[in-house]
Amino acid sequence: MLAIIGGMAQLPSPGTNRPQRPRTSAPEDIGFVPRPPVTWLAPGVLARTGVQVAISTLFGSYADRRELQRAESGEPLDLSGRADDSRAGDSRAGDFWLDYVADIGDGVDGAMTVASQLARDELQLDGQRTRAGSLLVMGGDEAYPVASMANYNDRIVGPYRAMLPWADEPRWLVALPGNHDWYDGLTSFLRQFCQGRWIGGWKTAQTRSYFAVKLPGGWWLWGIDVALGDDIDEPQLDYFREMAGRMEPDDAIILCWAMPSWVESGPDNPEGYAPLEYFERTVIPDRAMLRLSLSGDLHHYARYQGQDEAAQQKITAGGGGAYLFGTHQLPETLNLPPVESRDPNKRAPVRYDLAERYPSAATSKSLRAGIFGAVFRSPKFWAVPALIYLLLGVTLARALPGLARSRWWSVSVPDLVLALVLIAAVYLGLAAFTTLSRKYRRLRHRLGFAHTVAHLVVVLATVYLGELLGHRLGWPSSGRAAAVAVLCALVGAAIGPLVVALYLLLADMVKPRGVNTEELFSAQAIQDYKCFLRLRIAEDGTLTVFPVKIDKVVHWTFAAEGDTRGPWFRPADGVPPAPELIEPPITITKRPTAPPPSAAAGMERDQ
Repeated sequence: MLAIIGGMAQLPSPGTNRPQRPRTSAPEDIGFVPRPPVTWLAPGVLARTGVQVAISTLFGSYADRRELQRAESGEPLDLSGRADDSRAGDSRAGDFWLDYVADIGDGVDGAMTVASQLARDELQLDGQRTRAGSLLVMGGDEAYPVASMANYNDRIVGPYRAMLPWADEPRWLVALPGNHDWYDGLTSFLRQFCQGRWIGGWKTAQTRSYFAVKLPGGWWLWGIDVALGDDIDEPQLDYFREMAGRMEPDDAIILCWAMPSWVESGPDNPEGYAPLEYFERTVIPDRAMLRLSLSGDLHHYARYQGQDEAAQQKITAGGGGAYLFGTHQLPETLNLPPVESRDPNKRAPVRYDLAERYPSAATSKSLRAGIFGAVFRSPKFWAVPALIYLLLGVTLARALPGLARSRWWSVSVPDLVLALVLIAAVYLGLAAFTTLSRKYRRLRHRLGFAHTVAHLVVVLATVYLGELLGHRLGWPSSGRAAAVAVLCALVGAAIGPLVVALYLLLADMVKPRGVNTEELFSAQAIQDYKCFLRLRIAEDGTLTVFPVKIDKVVHWTFAAEGDTRGPWFRPADGVPPAPELIEPPITITKRPTAPPPSAAAGMERDQ
């Protein structure tokens, strides 16, 4: 545990026992099971995750684990006296480096690709030398689909340890819980990140699910736990008010927030920014102190720059391992807080312009068509529409016995009522599906109706063809019923997924911003387009952000040979990851300066 000396949490000495290099890739040797990416369309995954979400939402309302953390030591971690490059004789001996990564623990290849670059002592980025951070900040969603010690071990601890089994000088690690970390009530997160555990060469250095770190140059790093997007709990507000009282007037803050509520706020979600706006207004002594806000949750890179005297930067960097989430639906301009907010105490809105994104809007749009193949690659997803088509088809065939004959209008009233009940159930399910991304809830009925009609047309056509074929071949009614059932199930398995894919593609095109865009991309589970942030605090207090991208995820294979400190895995094709800068480094001073007139230039390049 961290020792408390002089009001600050002091760092323990590094461990002394180097781990033995494993001889085989067997789980009992490497200590984890390499996991493939989560297949979000798989019925089992959807069902288990849905149950976990429902349970965590219900019980989280009555038992907030943040309320119980007040008893734990909340002293800030003091890194203000450390400088990274002095150990290497670098001319910038007073510089301090830290790394930020979020949305991490999905498939092993994606996690290892990013971890391999975080583990390296230095990276050359477009000709600029950068050093590995003495502090690694994990910004949320450290494991998918739900938090558990097994998922943490297999999807983050194992891959990160395999890339950096040992460090001569420990690198410190702090983490925020995202919504997926909260799905077990925060139990596993507190065990993994709040008990001083080692993750290879990184050592966890927090005792609560939120944290404050005093950095060199008058900078502070604050990490806020927003649970499942609710208001911040009172003990946490008290904690940060105490931290604010320790700050000097010219200090500056880097604020880590697990959800980019600035992006999700607007006319359809006017209170989405309210918790963050309240925190900025009531806890931070001077709004000008907040120079940079960081978040994950959306699996891409996006930077917004404020157009007021404070000129704050808001960056989403959620490309640490999970599937890519498209960027083409990002709003070009934000007004924060939204003018539609009903909070009578809110500040006057400030305009933020989209300055850069990765991947580009054009690339993001081009990736949408991959949904047509993804619906068939997802294990057993075909079974869902097959079952629905089977139930609807059999019921409609009984309700409309004359569908393929001259008296097509004849109906069986009891069976028709049952068919209408099933259709209504499908409609309600598909209408609810439109709200999963928490956008444009007012469209759910229209889109749910259109999606239902599309499936219903295919089912009715299948029933008609089955009945027509049975009559032409002279089959008895039992034979026709069996033929319709089999044909509906086959069509549901083959055509039903395509109808879903077509819906997702068209729903994403709804103006002004798409619907179910998250589902469109999660279904594809695109592993490329990774990103993370490398930050440097210079001796004069200037903060520089290096946004790093890795276009292609590398596949890894076990390497038995090597030194104790070296990675346990190597690129399968011998080609290592190729990190590059997403955009030129972003320089941020401790005191705000007027925003440059070309703040939206990066946005224009994406058009």
